[in-house]
Amino acid sequence: MASKDPHSRQAMLEQAGVAYPRVTNISSKLRSKINRIIKETAYRAIPDYDPGTSIVEAQSGYRATVNCNGILSLRFQNYFFPEQAAHGVTGVSSVTLCLYSGHVYDFSDLFRPGCSYQAVINQIIQAQIVSRQIPLLKPFAGVGPDENYYLTPDSLVIYYQPAEYTPDYYGVLEFPIPYSQISEIADPRGPIGRIV
Repeated sequence: MASKDPHSRQAMLEQAGVAYPRVTNISSKLRSKINRIIKETAYRAIPDYDPGTSIVEAQSGYRATVNCNGILSLRFQNYFFPEQAAHGVTGVSSVTLCLYSGHVYDFSDLFRPGCSYQAVINQIIQAQIVSRQIPLLKPFAGVGPDENYYLTPDSLVIYYQPAEYTPDYYGVLEFPIPYSQISEIADPRGPIGRIV
């Protein structure tokens, strides 16, 4: 059974030697706010799994996938291998925020207000599932307004935790979507508009 105890989850993260960046060179109030958001996001990457035993191996890492024009997008990944387990467990989290205000962008903030972005994104993902022959455990349910994502210099990447849609061996399921495919629905004043 998965553990919801924040103390055991924190202990796992500390054992992994959590890695996360800190912003500098901005006002102290804004710096504190952004660094708190980054740390909280790193903690969300702890796999929601109670090993029930000690951890043999643990790894923690992150990538700054975008850091330009005041937009910072980060992807965190934590992994641990419980003693006597058949395989390790991976968790992923991400955040995209404005370095000028500390505003965190929800998935829905990426798109023009009132557009049917979910239908467009769902069609792109369904095409990738077919073309990449992704082995699904259940049918793809479609994206929602709070989908997990991160940004790169040229793509929006939507992701799902291991075993959420695919078998454990597949790992993290990611759908990179080039900005060129969503230029009509991306909000030009949002983070994608500021990156391109």
